[in-house]
Amino acid sequence: MFHQKFTKRRNTKKTILCVGLDPDIEKIPSAVAKGSEPLFHFSQRIVDETHRYASCYKINIAFFERFGSAGLMQFEKLVRYIKLNYDGIPILADAKRGDLANTAKEYANYYFENLHVDAITLSPYMGVDSIVPFLKVEKSFVFLLCLTSNPGSQDLQTQKLYKEENMLYHKVAELANSLNKEYINRVGIVVGATHPRELANLRKMFPDLLFLIPGFGAQGGGLSETFQAAGQNSILNSSRQIIFAESNDEYGLAAGVVARQVSEEISRSRNSSTC
Repeated sequence: MFHQKFTKRRNTKKTILCVGLDPDIEKIPSAVAKGSEPLFHFSQRIVDETHRYASCYKINIAFFERFGSAGLMQFEKLVRYIKLNYDGIPILADAKRGDLANTAKEYANYYFENLHVDAITLSPYMGVDSIVPFLKVEKSFVFLLCLTSNPGSQDLQTQKLYKEENMLYHKVAELANSLNKEYINRVGIVVGATHPRELANLRKMFPDLLFLIPGFGAQGGGLSETFQAAGQNSILNSSRQIIFAESNDEYGLAAGVVARQVSEEISRSRNSSTC
């Protein structure tokens, strides 16, 4: 199970860093981009150089889907590579799926029964019956998009509900918390580091939920501030800051260096919060 694998990884490696694998073909070094299976080979090297510091890998499927069947083959190959070589590190498919009944069931079967990823991101907009089919797969884990890091999160997520003081993202967090009690330790939420005050409030309201937190580093959220708000029952994701630390042939080594630096900074924040 994702929660168990992450907790073990966090406790043994002393890290809550998630390395986001977003192999944007326009940013991949040209020598790699011109070769065969560029998305896989780029990501493979990132994984090999960062695995010591990663509590999780989040693979964004959009960068693979762009290339159709050839891209999906590389996505699946990357999942298999991580499982074969670094099985202790959980894999999160960043797919943001959200559909009903049989459609959701088919998505769940692909990601969990076929690929055997450990977790997936979901859009909860269509409600509980778009989420439960994923949870019916044994040992699955889902992260519901709650309060995302992009500016457009203000368009819907922070709108107040009719005749209520709470906002839409509060309702999502409540739903996740309720499902997490029914499907124990199998539901978390995505909360952007660009919302530190809201992040801190959500943590006070839902201390047992696992938070996936993108948006620090390249998107502007401060790492120390984020950790202080969210605590260690969280996964801090960094994508561009790590994987595109260098644009030349040394990109892998550079990614390893930055991953180590970010992991060490998280550790310092963690230690200072317990003093």
